[in-house]
Amino acid sequence: MAAGGSMLCCVSRQSTSEDASWLASVLRFARSLAVGGAATLCDWATLALLVELGHWRETSANVPALLVGAAAQFFGCRHLVFAAARGNLKRQLAGFAAVEAATLALNGLAFHLLVTLTPAPYWMARPTGTFVVFAVFSYPLWKLVFRGSLKTLSVENQTAGP
Repeated sequence: MAAGGSMLCCVSRQSTSEDASWLASVLRFARSLAVGGAATLCDWATLALLVELGHWRETSANVPALLVGAAAQFFGCRHLVFAAARGNLKRQLAGFAAVEAATLALNGLAFHLLVTLTPAPYWMARPTGTFVVFAVFSYPLWKLVFRGSLKTLSVENQTAGP
């Protein structure tokens, strides 16, 4: 019975560890969604301020607003989603910029495909396409961009003890 009890204990520990890992992944994804929402609000607020108070043309205000949103996304991912503040800033910036450039192109493509090949209205195509690009492309690549610090955090969490 002791051998069976030991095996059950090992299986139970493994399941608990896998459950904790799965929960950590889900929570990280949820934090990324929240950071993306906050970054979008920063983008929109900057756009509105420049247009309404600064009297900029919408087309002129678009780029600075997008840059503010991207900066909020980067720092939110770096500090809140992946806890990667100890990682190499230049490497992270370069990787994030590359992912964002490709994301922009994919968002444009997804929007085009949704409005031309489906009956989806444009106002629904934008968030739908953006979410699919985020979930399938951006988020997985951001995990690679910020990966060095994730390994460090994982080791620290395992050795910290209760």
